[in-house]
Amino acid sequence: MEKKKKQFFRTIPGKTLLFLVINLLAIIFFGCICASVACIQEDLYNITEEEFYQTKDDSNVYYDVIDQTEYLIGIDNYHVDNMSIRVTGKDGKLIASTRDFDDVSQAAGKSGEFQNYKLYTYDIKLVYGENGEYKHSHDRYSEPGDIVVDATVEAYTDPVLLSQYSAFDRQVIHFVIGVRYAVYPVALLCLIAGIAAFIALMCVAGKRPGTEEVFLGPVGKVPFDILAAVTLFITFGLFLLSGATSRQIFEVLIFAFAFFSFLNAMLGLCVSLSARIKLHMLIKGSFVYKFFKLIIKGILAVPLVWRTIIILGSLSFLELIVIVGTRADSEAFVIGWFLEKLVLYPFILYIALMLRKLKISGEKIAKGDISYRTSTKGLWGDFRKHAVNLNSVADSVTLAVDEKLKSERMKTELITNVSHDIKTPLTSIINYASLIGNADPSDPKLNEYSEVIVRQSEKLKRLIEDLVEASKASSGNLEIVPAPLDCCMFVSQTAGEFKEKLESANLSLITTAPEGPVMIMADGRRMMRIYDNLMNNICKYAQPGTRVYLTLEAADGKAVTTFKNTSSAELNISAEELVERFVRGDASRNTEGNGLGLSIAKSMTELQGGTFDISIDGDLFKVTLSFPISQPAVTEK
Repeated sequence: MEKKKKQFFRTIPGKTLLFLVINLLAIIFFGCICASVACIQEDLYNITEEEFYQTKDDSNVYYDVIDQTEYLIGIDNYHVDNMSIRVTGKDGKLIASTRDFDDVSQAAGKSGEFQNYKLYTYDIKLVYGENGEYKHSHDRYSEPGDIVVDATVEAYTDPVLLSQYSAFDRQVIHFVIGVRYAVYPVALLCLIAGIAAFIALMCVAGKRPGTEEVFLGPVGKVPFDILAAVTLFITFGLFLLSGATSRQIFEVLIFAFAFFSFLNAMLGLCVSLSARIKLHMLIKGSFVYKFFKLIIKGILAVPLVWRTIIILGSLSFLELIVIVGTRADSEAFVIGWFLEKLVLYPFILYIALMLRKLKISGEKIAKGDISYRTSTKGLWGDFRKHAVNLNSVADSVTLAVDEKLKSERMKTELITNVSHDIKTPLTSIINYASLIGNADPSDPKLNEYSEVIVRQSEKLKRLIEDLVEASKASSGNLEIVPAPLDCCMFVSQTAGEFKEKLESANLSLITTAPEGPVMIMADGRRMMRIYDNLMNNICKYAQPGTRVYLTLEAADGKAVTTFKNTSSAELNISAEELVERFVRGDASRNTEGNGLGLSIAKSMTELQGGTFDISIDGDLFKVTLSFPISQPAVTEK
């Protein structure tokens, strides 16, 4: 039920109902306010209804008597309807009188036509000119030379006959007096209910039944500031029109129409305002915003130097208007103003030219012209530093692009090499498995085929294991358990383990190591893997009949191990590329191996806090391992 009510108020009848409720509550509220103001002005909270009429009747009698006296002074023996008047001086001398004053004075208060007549007496002043001609009475101004005479006015009249209140007026006054204390709580309740209805109207502004989407409607296409200006102009025009009419009834009707037009126009503006705020388009949808945005866009479209000239010229023109307007005609002031512009404007224009050069450079780089470099000639201070920074950015972008291209190229080569190294043993396994499947079980070559399959399977297994280990090492996920180790032990152990393999490859190993221990903190298992990979690499690619050097020395607090050999093939590859995964010294990839040895050795070295460097000098291949030396272990005696 509650949901249906909410949906109803989103419809046009529901919103119209809210408009009507707000209008009705506004009528009651302002009626209460007007009634309370009238009660306060007429002092109805302190007097009774009879006292109110008595006061008003006495006031009406006074002003009517004074007005009729104005006519009576100039025309003696004058007849006044519903009133009989006599004017006498302070000495009792008769000045003027209506023709029936004596008859009315005798019959007043008695039975008959004048039984309700009462006597009213007022002291007034009569003003005569220098020539004795009567000018006016009562408390009006007098001029020098005028003669002012004190007088007494006696008037017989029935105050009911002079009353300005009709029967309808008296009913209204009686009603107002009866509800004079109830207008305040009624006004408060109407105000609270009106605010609640207004909030409800704002909540459903722009909403339609069955959807949460906000709609502006046809009026929403008009900018809000123009809509508000037109609405206020029309409503205030109606207010002015109500004051321009000559007839009171038309004035009241037009004023009431203007008031309710203004009220509903404001409600309509508030509805439009609420919907625009919900759509976050109040400011951006205004005419003023669009106008200034268009002006700023036009200014920004002008080139920087010309824009600077226009702004400086406009400022100078405004300053000149101020100088002329304030009449600052001091020669020293004008000369100082001129000299200031003569010095300041060239300086600002020079800054604009430097900014223009930097702007062009930034646009070139932003558009992808990374080969463009900003000339620092003519630039100084922070502008020169900014130009240098832009050039550094261009250099960095160039380097990043080169690295990206290199990475993409090496990624392509990596995929190619991995495919080759996996495909070769896998092809052999498939082919020999097919031969076994088609061969006679008694064929003596079956053992040979099986050996090939086992050998290629082992090769493929080693490739996969090395790939997993290389991935872990390069990502830092390889477990490292550091402990104090003597590097001399690795040198001697490596020489012993690879003695036969080196001899079969016709290589001579020459080792050099200090006599004392060279202690480092490292993982022994990972260190042996590093040495194994490097020595296996030497056995595969070293020139037969040459010497291989394995050297250990302590220098600058570091244990430095060097592997040197002469390559059997031409080294037409950089040292950086050699340590990439699946990169091998022979481009034809005809030798044993998968190109992961150097990559794994480098990653393991760096994971243990060491450095791994490769240098190539002609056919000389050199690898240098460097680890920080730790304190030698102290043994108990």
